[in-house]
Order: sequence, then structure tokens, then C-alpha cells
Amino acid sequence: NLATAYAARSEGGSAKAIDQLKKVIDLAPTFARAHLALGKALLQDGRVSDAVAALQEAARLEPGSGEAHYQLGLALARAGRNDDAAVELKKGRELAAESDRAQNASLDVAEGRSALDRGDLEEAAAKFRHAKELQPGSAEIERLLATVIEKQAGTRRAETAATVHPVDDPKQVADIERDIRDRRYPQVEPRLIKYVEERPDSSWGWYALGYSLFAQQKIGPSIEALAKSLELDVTNGEAHKILGRDLMIIGRFDAAEVEFTQGLRYQPDSAELHYNLGKLFSIQDNWQRARTEFDAALRIDAAYLEALDGLGFALEALGDDEAAVATYEKAVALNGERHGAFVSAHVNLSAYYNRTGRADAALDYARKAIELDPRSDRAWFQKGRAEERQGDMTRAVDSINHAIALNTRASSYYYVLAGLYRRLGKMDESRKALESFARLEKESSDLDKLRRGGPAPMTPRDPQRE
Repeated sequence: NLATAYAARSEGGSAKAIDQLKKVIDLAPTFARAHLALGKALLQDGRVSDAVAALQEAARLEPGSGEAHYQLGLALARAGRNDDAAVELKKGRELAAESDRAQNASLDVAEGRSALDRGDLEEAAAKFRHAKELQPGSAEIERLLATVIEKQAGTRRAETAATVHPVDDPKQVADIERDIRDRRYPQVEPRLIKYVEERPDSSWGWYALGYSLFAQQKIGPSIEALAKSLELDVTNGEAHKILGRDLMIIGRFDAAEVEFTQGLRYQPDSAELHYNLGKLFSIQDNWQRARTEFDAALRIDAAYLEALDGLGFALEALGDDEAAVATYEKAVALNGERHGAFVSAHVNLSAYYNRTGRADAALDYARKAIELDPRSDRAWFQKGRAEERQGDMTRAVDSINHAIALNTRASSYYYVLAGLYRRLGKMDESRKALESFARLEKESSDLDKLRRGGPAPMTPRDPQRE
């Protein structure tokens, strides 16, 4: 074995060590360290050409070994091959430095984990960020840093959104927040209405009311409550965020952008606010600005699944299919690691492969999405499109109808269904599907006109904006 060869070298010189190392290599020809040791022994013995061959094999078997490349450089220099020697010596130094960085990164990660266990989020973040600088491609370090950032953001959100001012009742605040966390929005709404009637100067009360109304899709009242909250405390980034989402829903995109931007003014490290801006720009087909915001969200939280998916869609819209697919696949992989049920990246990959004519891959991703969430209408729709491309019209009709049963408001589903029925010769069914498509398109157009022509919703004024 290798230990015997090292002993032979110290006891009987390089010749004995060389014989023993050759025996080791005969037994284990892919053992890189044996080839490295043989090369060094041959070089010491003056057998330069043999040393070069042994060290080249060591570097081939273990290309990440800085010592193998460095020793090969020395051997090549002895052989008079100075240009080749310079390349290998440089590579050896770089790999050795990388090894040092890896060791230091490992120490930072260990210290960061310890700080995280103690609850020292600032120390943990500092250690993980330094480790990331040393090893920028490490998925594990990215995940750990993302975990700390999310914990920090959660702490700040709680401090911002749940600040209890003297006007508030701490017990009622705690009880209401517990019910909000449990998503008991209909039950908590009347209590919050009474709360703000009794405490009209409570910015927290108006924010909590606006949030619970938003969660129930009561958009107009939610806007009014959040505007009141921000009149009392304009620095609440969470209130700006929810108000921005309300405004997006009613098509007031300019006003929504103002709210998200204001939110970032008071909460600059919010990945969610950047993500919401990215979604806003995506809705308006402003893909370059959408990409910028999704990138910003991911710089704060590299494991933000929704932002990864949004970035993939923006990249696809910008024509960078290769980067889009890689981004979707990263989101899919992260979701798998978490055993999560986030299906949008699967669905978008299915849509991409349908668009590019790879029906088998499209069907595979659609099925995986349905396994994760059987109620994903988009997954069923893409499944139907893939089956249509494979010529299986009957299954395609079943899948599209399943999508419609889950979401009766998607006009495109009826349009595709009409075409499928027409190809199957079912003209009455095709006509009915087209009628549904036309009705939904008209309703959407009328609503869009109403949004553009209606009065502007009330938004809080910030003297610092003007």
C-alpha cells in the first residue's frame, strides 16, 4: 500500500520506493495519489521523462489536485519544456489557493451554523456571506445564507407590521395576529372594524384590517384601510406592499409601482417588494425592468422560488431560452429539496417545451406538476396541449376540460378546446366553446376599459414624494 511505499522511500531510497509504488499502481491503477508519489520519486531519482508521464497521469486522474499540477510543472521545467511548465505551475498555484479558500469557507460555514443555532442572525449572515465570497458557486452556502436572510426579513416584518403603539391594546393585537396567522380572515374582520372604531389613530389596526380585507379579495375597502394606515405611519413598508398588490388587481399599475417603490424606500432589503415590482412589470410586458427586479430579489434571497420562476419567464420573453430553462430548472430543484408543492416552474417548463415542439418533455413536466398540485389548472392545460401535439385528441379534450373545471375564467382554455372539438368533428361543442371564449374576452375588455376610465383609488400622500 501507499504507506509501505513511503516507508520504503525513507528506508531504502527512491529506487525501493519506486518499486513499491509501481506495485500499488498495479493493484489500483486509478489511485491518483500513488501516481503523484511515483512522479515525485522518479523526479528525485533523475528520471525526468518517466516523472512527467507519472505526474501527467496523476493530474488526469485528479484534475483538481494543485500539488499534482505543481509537481508536473517542476518536472516539465526539468525537461526543458518551459512554456508547458509555466502553465502547470500557474494552475497548481491557483488550485492550491482554491483549496485554501474551500477550507476557509468550510470554517466560515461551521461558525455560521453555530451562530444560527444560537439565534445570532447578524453573525451567521456575516459568516455565510464571507463563505459565499470564497466559494461563490456553492448551492449549500447559498441555501444557508437565504435561510438567514429570510429569518432576518421575518423578524423585521414582524417588527414593522406588528409595532404596538401606546394607542394599541397588546392583548388584542396578539389575539388578532394569531387569528391572521391562522388565516381566519372572515372572523377577524369585524373585530378589526370595531378595533379601529375604538382606536382610529392605530396605524397597526388599519394595516391589519387592510391586510385581512385583501386576503378576502375585498379590494376597495382594503385600499381605504391601508391608505388610512399609511396616513398615520408612512414608513410601514408592508402596508405599501399590500396596497401595491391591491392596486395591481384593479389595473392601477402606475399607482402600484409608486407603492412598491415607496415600500423599498422604507424596507430596502425586502425581496418581496422587488419581486412584486418584477410581477408588475411582467404584466405590462416590460421584460427588461422585470428581469432587473427579479435579479434584485434574488440577490437578497437566492432561494426565492417565485422570483426564480418570474426571472425564468422574463428571460424567456427576452429570447434567452437557455438561461430561462436553467432558471426554471433551478427552481424545480430547490422545490424538490424542500419537498414543496410549488408547481409554476414545472408548468412554465411544460409550456416552453410545448412551444418548442418537444411534446414528450412538455407532458412529463405537466404530469409532475399535477402530482405536486392536482388542482393546478395551468398544469392540466399544458398537459392537454402536449397531448394535442402527440395527436391524442381525446385525452387532450379531457385535460383541457379538467383545466376549465378548475378555472372557468380562462378564455384561452375555451379557445383551445374549440379547436380540439372541431378536429374531432364535434361542431356543436366547438361552437359552444367559442361562444364562451368570446364572452370572456368581451368581459375582460369591458373590465379593462372600466379600469382605465374609472376614478383613481385613494392613495396616501407622502410629503417627501413631492
